[in-house]
Amino acid sequence: MWRRTKMKQKILSLAIIAASLNATTVLAGDPKVYGKANLSLNLTDDEGTDTTKLNSNASRFGIKGSFDASDSIKAIYKFEYETFIDDGDDGKDGSNSEFKQRNIYAGFQGGFGTIIAGNHDTPTKLAQGKIDRFNDLVLGDIKNVIQGENRAKNIIMYTTPKMNGLSATVAFVPGEEDDGDVTDGVSAAISYKANGYSFTVAHDDGETIDSSVESLTRLVGEYKGDGFKLGALYQVADEGSNDEDGFVLSGEYKLSNGLILKGQYAESDDETKEITQTAVGVDYKLGKKSKIFSYYAKVEADDGVTTDANTFALGYEIKF
Repeated sequence: MWRRTKMKQKILSLAIIAASLNATTVLAGDPKVYGKANLSLNLTDDEGTDTTKLNSNASRFGIKGSFDASDSIKAIYKFEYETFIDDGDDGKDGSNSEFKQRNIYAGFQGGFGTIIAGNHDTPTKLAQGKIDRFNDLVLGDIKNVIQGENRAKNIIMYTTPKMNGLSATVAFVPGEEDDGDVTDGVSAAISYKANGYSFTVAHDDGETIDSSVESLTRLVGEYKGDGFKLGALYQVADEGSNDEDGFVLSGEYKLSNGLILKGQYAESDDETKEITQTAVGVDYKLGKKSKIFSYYAKVEADDGVTTDANTFALGYEIKF
């Protein structure tokens, strides 16, 4: 009963915020309420233990918008939360949290570029683009295999305007520790996009971004053709006592009947453990904002003893 009351209070708070923003449209632009529900029924085999579970895959709710701060500068903002619509629980710390912060920021945008501060994906994480064909899905997300998929707190991030296909993003993440044990973090990326091709080089430095990684360099390439997409990622991470090499290869092909076939292979090796991931799937678009999907993913780890987990899932996604 307490959990239900707490959840209603949080939903009411978000609704009040949305209503307040809409009430000040004339003064503060046109706020947009948006989100998506992504649910899948997963049949998972983890080392011989079979489970059947309904999963909420990064379902979310957010408010974003902008307004003219001056003749040449826009104020921008975004408040996005993950919501666990399967059981109303994030499953961590016994806190029964119904909402979890995702990308939340406020900042300014103009001819100089964009600057924001808050809680946000690092430039290195953003560098992956769309190559993670099974993003947010159980055992399908590349975070199951490689380092670098970080969303940093207290981040200050600047993105340049696009110039002849080139753009750059740099972020600073203060350590905010009195004893100095945690160093400040820096994440940066340079991208080039033209004629269906995109290339990105990214680098992270500092344990504030990820306490298990001292530095990381990532190279990403993508190509979008007529009805198909290909992507590749390679990276090297310094984990202190070990170095991790990792890569991802992925692709998708759109059939004339609306089906999209997807495949992905990823691998990492940090001298003590080798991890591989294989995933295949199919999406069927019901419309611009909804789809049903099915996929199979397997993650295998070998650190002298081989362990593996695999899952088969059927799900749907609705955006608003």
